Amino acid sequence: MVEHNRPQMAGFKRWIFQPGMLFHASGKWWGDRGTRPALHEGLDLYSFEDAGGRVKTVDQHIQIPAPFAGHIVKIDRDFLGKSIYLSHAIFAAGGRQLLSAFGHTIPRDFLKTGQQVAEGEIIAAISGFPGKKTNLLPHVHLTFAWAPVDFRAGQLTWKNLGHDPGITLIDPLTVISSFL
Repeated sequence: MVEHNRPQMAGFKRWIFQPGMLFHASGKWWGDRGTRPALHEGLDLYSFEDAGGRVKTVDQHIQIPAPFAGHIVKIDRDFLGKSIYLSHAIFAAGGRQLLSAFGHTIPRDFLKTGQQVAEGEIIAAISGFPGKKTNLLPHVHLTFAWAPVDFRAGQLTWKNLGHDPGITLIDPLTVISSFL
């Protein structure tokens, strides 16, 4: 992600995570900072430190690359704005396939369901929340999961990603440290 967003992320040193941004967090990092209705099923990327020790935040100019080669299984308008779901040709024991999902995005104009994407190919930009009354700041939400190969990925929603017994959520930090 950093490599695809120069000069906006020039001097990137590390991501900064507030309580509530990490996988399985129970609290919110925005608004009233209360409790989430369910454990966080992914990772929120919002702020980072640069080499000079300055804290910077992402915005609508930050582009989101595909973490691995794969194909788009769904682009969905939902409570996060628009979400993009990808299926990757990465498999685990027991016939399980890696899925990734990005929330709070503005998909590229050419992006379509069924389309193949290369690793690192730009699929979207981070969405803001213009015209909406929200305390939520621009950021990207990222989820990874193992799903049965025969799972109907086009039926994915944020609700069933976190609750379907056939899907196992994965801490994104263990999957994509080089992507971040």
